[in-house]
Amino acid sequence: MEQALLQGPRANGFPTEMWTLARVANLIETVTGIRYGQTQTWTLLRERLGWSKQRPARRAVERDDEAIATWVKQDWPRIKKARGAAAPGSSSKTKAGSPCCHR
Repeated sequence: MEQALLQGPRANGFPTEMWTLARVANLIETVTGIRYGQTQTWTLLRERLGWSKQRPARRAVERDDEAIATWVKQDWPRIKKARGAAAPGSSSKTKAGSPCCHR
């Protein structure tokens, strides 16, 4: 069973490379003839096989890692250095540190 899981979802006839509990339960039934619900499937994966829940990182399809690396290396240091002086404090009369309140 574990060997079939390690081959991956596509190798077992699924359209994407992501295991779901429903897919694993389907595979277990196909391989062993035993039908499990999602809770039982999760228990089997976690306790008997030592697997854990994982989610794929969400990334934009248009993501350009090379452009990002260039930006971080060239543009970010310039932007970081260009920070101006700190803005003056608030003149709110309700602010505890305001000079108008110290009479």
